[in-house]
Amino acid sequence: MNAGTSRTTAATASIARPVLKAAASLTATSLLVGWLVAPATAHWDAAGQWGPAKSVDRGGRLGINTAAGEGCPAESPDGHLLFFASNRAGGVGPGTNDVWAAFRASRRAAWETPVNLGEPVNSLGNDFCPTPLPGNQLLYVSSRANNCGGPGNNPDIYYTRLQPSGQWLPPQALSCDINSGGEEFSPSFVRAQGRTLLYFSSNRLGTHDIFVSELDANGAWTPAQPVAELNTGMQDSRPNVRKDGLEIVFDSTRDNALPQIYSATRASVFKRWSTPRRLGNHVNHPDFSQTRPTISRDGQRLYFGSSRVDPESGTANDLYVAERQPSRRD
Repeated sequence: MNAGTSRTTAATASIARPVLKAAASLTATSLLVGWLVAPATAHWDAAGQWGPAKSVDRGGRLGINTAAGEGCPAESPDGHLLFFASNRAGGVGPGTNDVWAAFRASRRAAWETPVNLGEPVNSLGNDFCPTPLPGNQLLYVSSRANNCGGPGNNPDIYYTRLQPSGQWLPPQALSCDINSGGEEFSPSFVRAQGRTLLYFSSNRLGTHDIFVSELDANGAWTPAQPVAELNTGMQDSRPNVRKDGLEIVFDSTRDNALPQIYSATRASVFKRWSTPRRLGNHVNHPDFSQTRPTISRDGQRLYFGSSRVDPESGTANDLYVAERQPSRRD
């Protein structure tokens, strides 16, 4: 480990410690099976529409959006950390995507200067699509190795956890019932109504499609299957599911266009998803790409990456957030 990596690891610990929570009974081998979740309580208005998207960076003054590329944003369950991917200078691998995180003291406070998570989370490969979970756990995507065949070091889904010391456990690739010889992107973990599901996208069948795997009674993941009602012959990528399992957002090129954000809902985790609909121009911009949307755990904020130019900072390929507006009631 070089001196730069040591500094970024120390910085990660410094922003993480204020929000570390006890993770009793969790071990490195639990791999998402034993994590503790409070009973789901809906604090959001699911009928509300998303308001106008704004830069997360207040005009580039916070150091989150830069002239480099930023994408794959996801808020931690407690709302105090924003994880994202960036190929900016200062990463572990020169010119590759690394996972970064910014801290804030409250949900209305400004984000502080982001830091690189360092090794072992980041590597000389591309590390991206972070998905923070309760208990200081993290799913993300890395091209550091070839775990399930296919060409080269194709991107797979990995798991790690932040220990009370502020150090991350060595990342472990999920099984080849989930990973494949193709690309896997954007893991989204859901535990609701007695089911434990993992959604993600993969190009194992050609174009990127949305897949789902379920944790069975024996603690093993079932072989991932495509979600037929969400997929088309175009690219359907990078899904994220709301905490209660009843709303999904993802990006798609289904309208013969640049990637745009779509959403679908369902009445129960045992039901099929509704026909996806494109979110309006408060979120999407038809002349630019919108990718990897994620919904905050309280259901109130939608984060995503966009290739549009931020009029305040003048940079492109940045992170944006839209807030849920109250629904109209007669």
